[in-house]
Amino acid sequence: MSAVAAAPFAVQRARVGRLRVAVAPIAGLRSVVALLALEAGQWSEPPGRAGVARLVAQALARGTATRSAEEWASALDDLGAVARVDVGSHIAVLSGQALAADLAPYLRLVADAVLRPAFDPAQIELVRAETIAALDEESKNTRGVADRVWRELAYPPLHPFRSRPLGDADVVRSATAAELVAFHRREILGRGGVLVLAGGVDAAAALDAAHVAFGDWPAAPEPDERAVPETTIAATQRRVEVVPDKTQSDVILGWLGLPRSDPRFVAARVTNMVFAADTFASRAGKVVRDELGLAYYLFSTLGATKGQAPWTVRMGVNPRNVERAIGTTLAELRVVLAGGFPDEDLALAQDKLVGELQVALESPGGIAQMILEAELFGLGPDHFARYPGQLRAVTKEQVVETARSFLPADRYALAIAGPAL
Repeated sequence: MSAVAAAPFAVQRARVGRLRVAVAPIAGLRSVVALLALEAGQWSEPPGRAGVARLVAQALARGTATRSAEEWASALDDLGAVARVDVGSHIAVLSGQALAADLAPYLRLVADAVLRPAFDPAQIELVRAETIAALDEESKNTRGVADRVWRELAYPPLHPFRSRPLGDADVVRSATAAELVAFHRREILGRGGVLVLAGGVDAAAALDAAHVAFGDWPAAPEPDERAVPETTIAATQRRVEVVPDKTQSDVILGWLGLPRSDPRFVAARVTNMVFAADTFASRAGKVVRDELGLAYYLFSTLGATKGQAPWTVRMGVNPRNVERAIGTTLAELRVVLAGGFPDEDLALAQDKLVGELQVALESPGGIAQMILEAELFGLGPDHFARYPGQLRAVTKEQVVETARSFLPADRYALAIAGPAL
């Protein structure tokens, strides 16, 4: 392991209004990674308004009450810092990196964007046009089409995860500046978030800088949590959508997962690796791609979020091999469901997950991501110490039970996008 991973680090925490701050000093570094997670992702969108969260997030860095969009970007460039905004199912994340010596002015820039966005009409129209263009591009991309179709099969209307984070084109076109301002006030100012700083910083100085930057976060009544009833995939749902002028089919086979806060989630992560997470430590990946050559790529993911995030297997396949690739993947799932896999498969999956954790802890970005997950889902201050042991402790019986609970081989959603089969 590198010096970063081997060096012990202690996380110091503080609260600034609605914002929780966690700082991990790492010796020997000159820069700092900053992750500001705002609980304002898809989960927070009003029913039927898919895309509002992303419009708001993208507008944050497009001018503030004190700086135009150009002035804000220029001030960021002057620091030699970077920043970007991503929106997911649960959170919007403003991620960036700056020299540790410039942390205080960097955080002031970020706070200006988050607390005092201008929502300038011209910039809103620019974000709207960029989003419509991205949606149009997705409609011609087999991966994007497969994802859209799969979500429509798996989730009922008005569920927050039915649409991709880009949203619905009609909503993006119709969203007003007043709607964006109201969402910002309610879900960002009102709900707050988590700021994680990891790198060559002094903890006390970093916490002071966060207090100065975000100390005027306005007080507001905390909004109610969005109530989303649990849903099920009652029977197999399948749809093939033809995308013109393509030679590859993209396939998504999936189920509904479980919240990250569920005590079964660690077992689910191990189950995911045993089944199909990659082509090194997973049964379906090795057989479908490496042994039989039926897929250009194959991997599975389990979302770590609030609610029932997608638990999906994704494949890029020659159209001639689609049915066989799907059938072989389901056959490997049945092996897992029956407990017919050897103990070596479980040990390999656990080794892979623990190895990924060790690699993540070798970089300030990986450390920041781990801290953020622990802070968002209340995993506890000793999460780093406990997590490898939790992964190792998952038994074969737990893998089988988890698969039977969440991955039935006779009830799933299946989306295929590409040329006609």
